[in-house]
Amino acid sequence: MLNRIKIIVALLLICRIADAQTVFRSVEDVWRYADEHNISIKTIKYELAKSGYATKQSYSALLPQVSATGSYTDNLALQTTLIPASLAGGPAGTYRTLQFGQQFVYAGGINAQMSVLNVARWDSVRIARLNEEMNRDSVANTRKQVYQQLATQYYAYLLMMEAERIATTTVGVADSVYQSAQNKFKEGTINEANADVAKLNLERALQSQISAHYQRLVARNNLKALLGLAVTDSVDIQSTLQQNLGVESNGTFAEDPSLRLALCKARISLAGYKASMASFAPTVNIVYNYGTTRSDKTFEPVDGATGVAGWFPSQYWSLQAAWPLFTSGSRWFQVKKNKISYDESMAQYENAKNQSALNDENMRLNYMKSSAMLKKAESVMNLAYDNYRHIANRYEAGIAPIDDRLSAFRDYLDYQNQYLNSLSDMLVQLYQIKIRQQAF
Repeated sequence: MLNRIKIIVALLLICRIADAQTVFRSVEDVWRYADEHNISIKTIKYELAKSGYATKQSYSALLPQVSATGSYTDNLALQTTLIPASLAGGPAGTYRTLQFGQQFVYAGGINAQMSVLNVARWDSVRIARLNEEMNRDSVANTRKQVYQQLATQYYAYLLMMEAERIATTTVGVADSVYQSAQNKFKEGTINEANADVAKLNLERALQSQISAHYQRLVARNNLKALLGLAVTDSVDIQSTLQQNLGVESNGTFAEDPSLRLALCKARISLAGYKASMASFAPTVNIVYNYGTTRSDKTFEPVDGATGVAGWFPSQYWSLQAAWPLFTSGSRWFQVKKNKISYDESMAQYENAKNQSALNDENMRLNYMKSSAMLKKAESVMNLAYDNYRHIANRYEAGIAPIDDRLSAFRDYLDYQNQYLNSLSDMLVQLYQIKIRQQAF
């Protein structure tokens, strides 16, 4: 019974670990996960949502502005005024006091205003819409940048896994060479210098193995950081380097989001230039106002007022126009500055467009070059290993000296490093092409 309980607990723990583990089988899986969890992408999406509300806010400024007012006044002490007594039948040359007004005054009203002609507000709407579009392009551009960072760490992990595999195999070979050299040294058939070279080759192979192992772990942690995962979260990359080498270098590239962003900035500069020109235009508003007041000597309804005092309404509408004719020339200079900003942004966009096309072409050329160089480096590495095996067999047969065997193995180690460097360069070009083929 106790054994069954242990088995059940173990199965539950295994299931829990499996549920908590994040599995990636390709770089595309990593990108999809990052779209929902990377902090940079999430932050720029928040900015896009805020710009959407800013656009709606600019549209709402075109609606009529309606306000309601109300007031209550308690005249604690009415102002006393001196008037000629003759006005009330009194003797001439004398005055009497009189207090005008009621103690309590009630007032209410409604004011409505609508802009009939205001070019600046429409320019604000246009700029808000362009800012929202720019934030949308910023999301795409941020995704592209994050994809590059993720691909760097993902392929670094696969590269180091390949380097560790090669290093592990090489360590086995180097160890056998070292053991053979030690035996020959003890027998006195080789000198100590040759034994030291064999030991040196083994140490170099062990260094490569250790370096690849820890660089692979660092790349995995960097991948976690970009994906918003904690150090305790488990990440399992169920893929090999060979499964991630396929890419169509002559495929169609999607539009570069950084290019769209540059164009949008130019359009915003144009909108700012037009908005500064609109400062010379007049504005026309329609205003309607309705108000009413009421005065009484008793406070309604607490003092038992009957409400016999009448309300005195008033209303009006007006057409208000304003045309700023001269403001010390500041508007004109602002127009000139905005025109220069627009010309500058357009020049930057045209340069970015030409540079983007050249970068795409260079990307294809660099990929073809790095692929060809990788094939040569792999062929040379394999030839170096075959040469080592051939010399090792000759050494075992007593035909070749130990120096030749050690030198051939040292060359094999050097060609391994050349192969890994070529592989690293090719992987960089490969994922750059993959990213350019993504539609952001």
